[in-house]
Parts: sequence; C-alpha cells; structure tokens
Amino acid sequence: MRPLPQTDGPDRPFWQALRRREVQVQRCGSCGTHRFPATRYCARCRSDVSEWVVVAPSGTLETWCVFHRPYFEGLPVPYTVIQVRLDCGVRVFANPAGVKNDKLRIGIPVEAVFEDVTGDVTLLMFKPKGS
Repeated sequence: MRPLPQTDGPDRPFWQALRRREVQVQRCGSCGTHRFPATRYCARCRSDVSEWVVVAPSGTLETWCVFHRPYFEGLPVPYTVIQVRLDCGVRVFANPAGVKNDKLRIGIPVEAVFEDVTGDVTLLMFKPKGS
C-alpha cells in the first residue's frame, strides 16, 4: 500500500475538505492572505487570526519532477510530482491525474481531481483543464 499523509495535524481541515471534494486553505483574518500548509502566524502581517476557507480547485502548473528512486515503501517508481499554484496564490504539491509526462507544460491551467485512497483519505491531484 502507498504511504498515506498525516491527516490529524494542523492541516486536518484541508484533508476533511478533500473528502467533500473541496479545497480549503487558511486565510489570514487580518490581511486576507491565503496560506498552506497551516501556520499559526501569517507570514505577511504576523497576525494569529485565521480561518479555513474554500478556494477554487484550479490553478497553474509551475513545475514537475519524475522520481526514479524509491523513497517510500509501497510507492512504485517512476512517479511524478507536480507543483501547482492555486488561483488563490497558494502552492501545493500533488500528482498529475490521467496525463502522461510528455503532455505536462509549465504554465498550463489545471483543475483538481479527488482520489479516494481509503475511507478516510482523499488525495488532491490535478489534470489539465478541459481534459
């Protein structure tokens, strides 16, 4: 079985939202800056006031890499990890869904795909918009 993320820490609202097919990130209650992963203080204004909000499940592919070395037991190689800047400005790392690596291009618009891995864990993945 593939390694599973820790879903019971400070990012718990993010993982719970994925089960509902939503993407949630923290938003600063003072300056409105979105952030992920969860932090106690806003990096922009240092406020400790925040809330979890639903954001658009879309963004832009910024980069990717292909891992050929097995770093995690149960995760067969090769596998691809992508970096997506969500429309709200937050960067997330994920896997591409249903697209071959030769079709990945920096700057392409992407949209979320939700993959149920277990009864408790849903992973966020991305595919090119409209595909």
